[in-house]
Amino acid sequence: MTEQNNQNNQVQLKNYNRRTVLNYIRKNGTATKAGLASVTGLTFMAIKKILAELEELNLVRNDQMETTGVGRKAVSYAINENYRYSIGIHINKFVTGVVLMNLQGQVIARENYSMDKEFSGQNEFVDMLIRAVNLVIESSGIGRDKILGIGVGAPGPIDYENGIILTPPNMPILNYLPLREILEENTGFPVFISKDTNVIAFGEYWCGEAKDCNTLVYVDVDMGIGSGLIIDGKLNIGANGVAGEFGHITVDINGPLCNCGNKGCLEAVSSGIAVLKTLSRQLDKEEKHPLYHKRNELVIEDVFEMAKKKDMLTMSILNQSAFYMGVAVSSLINILDPEIVVMGGILIQRYPMYFDIVKDVADQRKVKGAKENRMLISSLKESAGVIGAGEIVADNFFNKRVNDVFMKN
Repeated sequence: MTEQNNQNNQVQLKNYNRRTVLNYIRKNGTATKAGLASVTGLTFMAIKKILAELEELNLVRNDQMETTGVGRKAVSYAINENYRYSIGIHINKFVTGVVLMNLQGQVIARENYSMDKEFSGQNEFVDMLIRAVNLVIESSGIGRDKILGIGVGAPGPIDYENGIILTPPNMPILNYLPLREILEENTGFPVFISKDTNVIAFGEYWCGEAKDCNTLVYVDVDMGIGSGLIIDGKLNIGANGVAGEFGHITVDINGPLCNCGNKGCLEAVSSGIAVLKTLSRQLDKEEKHPLYHKRNELVIEDVFEMAKKKDMLTMSILNQSAFYMGVAVSSLINILDPEIVVMGGILIQRYPMYFDIVKDVADQRKVKGAKENRMLISSLKESAGVIGAGEIVADNFFNKRVNDVFMKN
């Protein structure tokens, strides 16, 4: 019995080392034997053996020859991006995107669907998702046996254990939708569902400007407000799956009523919906304003168009929204002290001054540390959600299911 336990422990340790090597290469793009030995603490010969095994399993490939100073060039290794593929779905108030991507986060096929249309019910919406999954597979030419699964980013809150979207305040069509079960039954793939801002954070962590860090916060400044937390390379969803509900921290106890039922939430003063409500109220007193006659049916595009024309009313409302956001972000930095804060969403993308105001206010109000907390605008933009959803599938493979592949060697 003891001998059997020793053998099991040796196998577990061997697989742990293999996963460590795989995930380091995955995070850094490429790695040499010497580099891997240095960061993992394993011997050069142990790394050489592991890489030979991973190559034999087609999980990694030779990438290029790197110059490492005097002497011959070193071989660098990369993840074999075409070993398997994943499907990412990002459900958004404006657009739902579906992609098929390889193991390096490169999109092979994509389908986008406007959410402007009125769906007759949940069945029609889910049918659209299933059709999109089949379309990206067909257009990519990838065999279904090469697909690891489907990742979904959806507005929260999410019942992670059962794969159910609960009661997203801005997308009631999704209320209590058991999406994981439905997609698994209709596609035959395993499905992983997470909150939309979590998958965006994951996309930024693996494929965006934040690739060189281990701890980041993504803040989504859209029609709603949310955030995603990556701590030591892992998504932090909290004890009850509601970590990152940044939009529902209180910034003004006497502020306007939020969709969640509380007063003065960040979402009630800084979101795209809050901007539209504030502008509509202000326009009641501005009969000469170009948007006066449209004040009860405003869309966010109206705000951006007027801001482009340097309209003082719309710009002042956007700037006030950005100020509150900066105050909230400074508190977020003070609590979490992340390496990087990545910001995205429609207000960041469409109103260039927004990020500058947030950064300036946050820098003024946060506690000064030994190093600066970097603040960046999302480089992946609207692709962050679908890429992050696909990366959740890949992450599950590289940390769990890959053990089944190791059994072959």
